[in-house]
Amino acid sequence: MTGAAIFLVFAIVGGFALAGHYFSSEQRIKRELKAAKQYAIAELPESTPGKIVGVATPVERQLVSPLTGRPCVCYQVVVQEQRGSGKHRSWRTVITEDDSVPFQVTDGTGRAIVDPTGAQLALDYDGNSASGSFDNATPTEEAFLQKHGRGSRGWLLNKTIRYREAIIGVGERVSILGAGVREPDPDTMPTAAYRDGSPTRLRLMSSQQFKLRISDDPETLGSAG
Repeated sequence: MTGAAIFLVFAIVGGFALAGHYFSSEQRIKRELKAAKQYAIAELPESTPGKIVGVATPVERQLVSPLTGRPCVCYQVVVQEQRGSGKHRSWRTVITEDDSVPFQVTDGTGRAIVDPTGAQLALDYDGNSASGSFDNATPTEEAFLQKHGRGSRGWLLNKTIRYREAIIGVGERVSILGAGVREPDPDTMPTAAYRDGSPTRLRLMSSQQFKLRISDDPETLGSAG
């Protein structure tokens, strides 16, 4: 194969990889969030699609992420195992796990209660680790594998495994694109700023027509809330 042909093959493969990345669901969600009009929470009209940015905290209870033990309101875990050998080596996803609880987002102007059920997420997988032939899985990693009916040991050596975890951490800034409804806020005292004496909060949840988009990617956060 000539040098030009080799270059063409690599260019084609690279092009497919870039296209796959660009058109992935996570990248699409991030583009939608970056392009959306941003509102202060107190100013997003009812039933109007828009983006809010603020700090996430639990409403009633919080979660603990299974691999890194971080307090959070949402987590996603992906475990991949390396299969094959030589040029046929590839990664295969063997475990996916996610969980979330309702949380609130505040930005200094108001607060929104968020139900993440059914939301489309584009989170930063910032909890990364691996185990392999000469690197045993940690007790936490081993327990997580066994929870899903798997283990880190092969016939002779450890399996080559990588662990990826993404969270919406307690106190982390997030961006959310959606449409919500206004409801009385029982936890906010009326002030002169409210003409009718009834402060409200925003409630965001996915619908059949439109699913919430949620990300902690810095590029989606826009101006500080």
